[in-house]
Amino acid sequence: MKKISILLSTLLLLTPTAAFANSAQTYFQGITSTEVMVTGAEYPLVVHQSPIVVEQEQLTFDLQEFPLEHYAEEEAYLAYSGKVTAEYTFHNSADYDVAAKLAFPFGQTPDYGYYFNPDTDQRVYAPDGEKYDVLVDGKPIESTVRHTLFYQGEEFQLEKDLPNLRDGYMEDDFFHFDLPVTKYTWEISGIDEEKFQAARLGFWWSGDEAERKLLLLDQSGGENKEDKIAVTRWVENGDSIELYVFGKPLEEEPQWFSENGAEDTPFDYTLTPVSTETATYEDFVFADWEENATVLRHDWYNAMTQSLKNNEWDFGILGSFEYTGSLRADDLLRWYEYEIFIPAGGTIVNTVTAPIYPDMNVRYEPPVYTYSYLLSPAKTWAEFGTLDIVVNTPYYMTESGGDFSFEKTETGYQTSLDGLPDGELEFTLSESAKPKAPRDGREITRIAAVVAALAVIYLDQKRRQNK
Repeated sequence: MKKISILLSTLLLLTPTAAFANSAQTYFQGITSTEVMVTGAEYPLVVHQSPIVVEQEQLTFDLQEFPLEHYAEEEAYLAYSGKVTAEYTFHNSADYDVAAKLAFPFGQTPDYGYYFNPDTDQRVYAPDGEKYDVLVDGKPIESTVRHTLFYQGEEFQLEKDLPNLRDGYMEDDFFHFDLPVTKYTWEISGIDEEKFQAARLGFWWSGDEAERKLLLLDQSGGENKEDKIAVTRWVENGDSIELYVFGKPLEEEPQWFSENGAEDTPFDYTLTPVSTETATYEDFVFADWEENATVLRHDWYNAMTQSLKNNEWDFGILGSFEYTGSLRADDLLRWYEYEIFIPAGGTIVNTVTAPIYPDMNVRYEPPVYTYSYLLSPAKTWAEFGTLDIVVNTPYYMTESGGDFSFEKTETGYQTSLDGLPDGELEFTLSESAKPKAPRDGREITRIAAVVAALAVIYLDQKRRQNK
């Protein structure tokens, strides 16, 4: 029996948020889904050398409701029923048995996929990855929810993201369990906040990155020069300034400087030492892990370490624009991991279901909901048969791009293709067949001008009639 690694993915990714002048949020990020891909260091050779072929895929979207813009409690969020099911018919064309380890990424939490804890007023992300089973020939099989680092707004890249799905703890030349970590804390005061309303505090650094690395929490800016680097953060009276030093502790306090906004104007302040705490890198990494215990311990370690490494600047400065001392649920890409067995010449049906969350544009009347599914990664397979797509929904499909020609059915919409199309799958649903498009600021200004002109004409006519 041979053992191979295959990646099945319905990847749910966040897409860029549109920016509007409105004070209220009008666009909410959902997740994008992707297709079958290959895993392993031999990409893309594993799939092409594999005896497993995709004879047929049934892709089913069950969309009987739209998600809310926000949720008040976990039960309400978990009750959301929108889901996508990828059903693959796999055939083993070889004369030997094959065991395959499969990985199916099902995305981050959407930006509306949380609720606020009424006691702490903190965001809480519900574990919706446990809602559905992975099936083989209609029977549930054992699967594990895995997590890897994935920044909000990124696009999935197989060669970049798949290696992050490690079986154990990642190895690094600098970061390791016993690495010393020293946390220095100061409190700032004495700022004339009426005069200096954009106060920033920072320090210049030119240390040896092989000896130590520095992380200034809540960093807001930085500046590189040839032989040194500066990091800064906004400050107000009473703020705690927290500096983590990984590796050798500081021999002397950083040389702090102050500036008001983008100006070079310094201001007076007092920086009072509060504490110096020592720990190991293991302690640092797992400080918040218990609150996220649904994440495997080594997945959490790997994501935390990768986050620090991704943000390293010159001289060992760890820029913290995307790092605040821990990870959030929307920093993590979730995967189903499981194994299947296909006997020589045999065929199985593997079904994976995951929640799916659309982008929401509530500026339309009624709102529109866009669902995206990337099919192109499935082209890495040596053979791919037919693709049947079903959208079960009571709503109107207002748009569908690419090579897709959906037919209306009693339960929604459907289409069938021989093989994979050139484009990706994207469609938009709404409660109306023709939702009214939002007006941009210039159009609203023009309309206001027309209305004002008509009002002037009307009042002038009324005055003439009253003479």
